Amino acid sequence: MKIYISIDNENRLLGWGSTCSSESDIEIEVHEDHEVLRNPFIFKYENDELIKDTEYQQQLIRKREEIENQPTLEERIQIMQKALDDLLLGGME
Repeated sequence: MKIYISIDNENRLLGWGSTCSSESDIEIEVHEDHEVLRNPFIFKYENDELIKDTEYQQQLIRKREEIENQPTLEERIQIMQKALDDLLLGGME
């Protein structure tokens, strides 16, 4: 399967397409079930090869988990409201 990839200045993939969208796109052949089609951002293009950057993939997973584990806006408001209530009630004793 022929695809066109775009890369940044560190040779990390920014995305891919089935048609060329820029003069800087690189044409490559990949198998129809290649992981790059599902998750291009964990690949680098070096020496005319796609290289899976598993360390970078783990960094992305950790970042996503950090974001997902943050309290929601509603939870943060509740935390702030409780802290404010505790502060106000503590000052009245």
